[in-house]
Amino acid sequence: MKRYVSENFGRIVILELERGEKIIESVEASLKEMGIRNAYVASGIGSAQRLCYHKPTSLGEKAEDLFFDEKGVFEFGGISGTVINGVAHFHFTIADRNGVLAGHLEHGTEVLYLAEITLVEMPGFALERRLTKENVRKIFEL
Repeated sequence: MKRYVSENFGRIVILELERGEKIIESVEASLKEMGIRNAYVASGIGSAQRLCYHKPTSLGEKAEDLFFDEKGVFEFGGISGTVINGVAHFHFTIADRNGVLAGHLEHGTEVLYLAEITLVEMPGFALERRLTKENVRKIFEL
């Protein structure tokens, strides 16, 4: 287990995204504009008209993922995750008429009517995600 600790909290940012806006791209651009490198998602709700995501497909030593790009009417049950060194890593639960899905949110996911993402800045960290030999992006100190 690795442990990263900071006793500081920074700004709280509430982003209200509108129809057609891309969730990950909008979050990353907004935080960059504000000079925020590290944050966590306190709350993420809304709807989507395009859902881009991936999830693991095997129990192998090296991660294998299946990627999806679906259009439809989706309602988020929640978005959670972090932004480390300016890069968003979000997971979600979402429902449509066929049931509930969960996975790793990808670039390209578009808002249907509204999405509200509340983020809390985490100052005091010097971290980044790096791809490991297991094909997993893990956190490392800079």
